Amino acid sequence: MIAATEEFRRLGRDDFLLKYRFRRATSYELVLEGLRYDSKAIVGVAHGHATGDVLGPRDFSGGAATVARCLRELGFVVETGGIPLNRAVLLERLRKLKASRGPGNPSPSRHQPLSLLWAMSRAADGPPRMTPWPRWRDEVGPLLAEFGLPNAKATPEYPFWHLRGSGLWEVQGIPPTLAADMPKVSILAAHDAQAGFTEEAAVLLQDPVTRLDAIATICETYLRGVDRQALFNRMGLAGYTTAGSLLNPPEAETSGAGVDEYGRPTGPAPRRDATRSVIVRDGALARRVKELEGDQCQICGTLLRYLDRPYSEAAHIRGLGSPHHGPDELQNLLCLCANCHVLFDGLEIYVDSDGLVRGTRGGREPRPLRRNPSHPVNEAHISYHRNLCDVNTHGSTVN
Repeated sequence: MIAATEEFRRLGRDDFLLKYRFRRATSYELVLEGLRYDSKAIVGVAHGHATGDVLGPRDFSGGAATVARCLRELGFVVETGGIPLNRAVLLERLRKLKASRGPGNPSPSRHQPLSLLWAMSRAADGPPRMTPWPRWRDEVGPLLAEFGLPNAKATPEYPFWHLRGSGLWEVQGIPPTLAADMPKVSILAAHDAQAGFTEEAAVLLQDPVTRLDAIATICETYLRGVDRQALFNRMGLAGYTTAGSLLNPPEAETSGAGVDEYGRPTGPAPRRDATRSVIVRDGALARRVKELEGDQCQICGTLLRYLDRPYSEAAHIRGLGSPHHGPDELQNLLCLCANCHVLFDGLEIYVDSDGLVRGTRGGREPRPLRRNPSHPVNEAHISYHRNLCDVNTHGSTVN
């Protein structure tokens, strides 16, 4: 048992567990001389030191009745340990990435944060969580060159491998005999290595609220001063630059349209067939929120009329589509005029923690969001929208 703990200390937890293909303990830890060890992994490796036959994670079961009892009967101290991964733990680990610093550069490298953002962009659509090395090299490498620190060399192999230290990442395909040190690029390619979030982290990041919090944490901690819109557009995270759908429809093709001698179009505008997939909204909910608010904008108080009838718009606070996946419910709706709806979806205005509507760029007089007791608003959706604004304004104005 002692030999196994010595090897654990020599290799470090991550490399030890990778070498013998064990996962981190979630329930029981061996405590020896003030240090904590993953109990099941220690028992399996200790069996190898004693008999020459290392037990793998599938060769025996762990838990109170097996590993914990065995270790206690031998006189070792076993305590409940292993921190289960939850939203708070995930965000804390993101704040404490082991980002290196180059010579003469006090700022931490952006390689790991940028790599995690790219992986999160894939998590939003739910594809396989593991990425083969060739794709990682070809897609992440250019991002590191474009958005990394000035004069920093783009080395996608480093985050591919060293993100394991975050406790949120794993690398598969590398034989234990080659995993003691960081493998060369040729080894990553030869063994079809692939990397990605652990299963626990990937499940957490499927939740849109947790994913936005994770993106905000990375941007706030490591990427201040980076052009967020350019970054998100390049990363495949363009959906996070708006709270709704402000994308303009494709312009009509002009081929075949008549033109005069100066090249100006003549006659009726051309048409073309198009097929779109749209979210089906509950029209009754939209009518209900307008009735409750009397068609009056909850932000500016404007009461518009169109064709001699009141006109207002039902605005979702947390967008319905990807990547926000907000619910189509009354508590996620505001009654707004057309102008405020555009500003709200475009992240130009937000509701602060005191219920005041402010501008993300400043220069706007705060005013309270009008509330109707018959129209409850879910504060979690307001907070989500505020967090989205914060991500897009470099964390400098939204509170």
